[in-house]
Amino acid sequence: MLRKVIDLKSDIAVLDLGTNTICVTIAKNDQKSEEAEIRIIGVGYQLAKGIKRGAITNLEELEDSILNAISTAEKEAQKSIKSILVALPSWAIESQAVRNSIAIGQIPVDDIHLNSLSNCDAAQYILNSVEVIHVFPISYSIDETDGIQDPIGMVGDKLSAVFHIITAKSSLIKNIKNCLNRNNIEIKGFISSTYASGLSVLLPDEISSGVTLIDIGGSTTVIACYYERKLLYISAIPVGGNNITKDIATILRTSSSNAERLKILYGAASGSASNDEEQILVPRIDEYGEEHIQNVSKTMLDSIISSRLEETFELIQKHISECGADKALLQRIVITGGGSRIAGISDLMKAKRFFGNAFVRLGKPIRAIGSHDFVQTASFSSAAGSVLYCMNELFNNNFLSSSRKSIWQKIVTWVKRGI
Repeated sequence: MLRKVIDLKSDIAVLDLGTNTICVTIAKNDQKSEEAEIRIIGVGYQLAKGIKRGAITNLEELEDSILNAISTAEKEAQKSIKSILVALPSWAIESQAVRNSIAIGQIPVDDIHLNSLSNCDAAQYILNSVEVIHVFPISYSIDETDGIQDPIGMVGDKLSAVFHIITAKSSLIKNIKNCLNRNNIEIKGFISSTYASGLSVLLPDEISSGVTLIDIGGSTTVIACYYERKLLYISAIPVGGNNITKDIATILRTSSSNAERLKILYGAASGSASNDEEQILVPRIDEYGEEHIQNVSKTMLDSIISSRLEETFELIQKHISECGADKALLQRIVITGGGSRIAGISDLMKAKRFFGNAFVRLGKPIRAIGSHDFVQTASFSSAAGSVLYCMNELFNNNFLSSSRKSIWQKIVTWVKRGI
């Protein structure tokens, strides 16, 4: 049976490059209103090979992982992918705030001024061999007046702006492009996976009032801060779900695959007392390298998981404190990513009073439906957000504000064309 070639006007394909898992999603764009659901028609995921500690170590293995995931998604959707959006993981991107200024000579600010303002640092990115993935406006100022949201029509001598710019190394971008282009798949663009997760799991009121998104991945935990409908900050610490798996494997003397299975099926963050009598069968390796089945209390397993999670949250608190984040950003905490699927994680945060009296909730994809239960889990947040990005929900729902939408669309066009 012949499969239809994917049409981006009605269908969307995204590739989510994770440290542990590579996920390819095909979604149907049948949006009829702002509240339409994301209909997932094909999902393929594979263990990520050829990536280690935030770098591509074997391009051929990575290519095989990507193609296997694409093939699985295509078979389910009964459509062939010809173009795709790539979500870059935290280890692949860098985030920085940049302030630029131009003289305007008492002439009312217009679109030309804003475009000129955004072009100021183009040479710097070329020199540093990086490509711009996102440009977010934070605020403007004219002369001595700060905090301007929309400077159009205002006059003064000097116009300044603070941008939040997300970049990725040019070599990484080229390697990913070569990997897909060799298989006749065009890359339509790149997106930060953390930014995508925010699009998927955060509510407009949270974005407006201030929220910190904690995205727990395999090897890293990413912190993203939002306020007044702006993405202000992204950073990462090198601790994630893999560290929990390694702790379980080491302490219980079992294999990594068994440890991962124990974590997912039985593990919980022990924010409250556990049942000491509950036992779990664990394949353990003795001093001779032979495997034996032994009973281990669930309390012990939960204790291992909780200890690592507590360390992770302490590191996050310290990191946020050192970066001088506004207290408004810590009133609401949303946890997402594969590592957030551990039962009781929010209860642990509340019991140990991490982030004080902050409201804590788990973030799962909003309005994502499909034949897989997987599409409604926190592990799918980045993929679902990438689909939303493709569907232009970013602008339709005014999810993250920019003072003039058409201007920032032009900026993104300039960035893709000029860097």
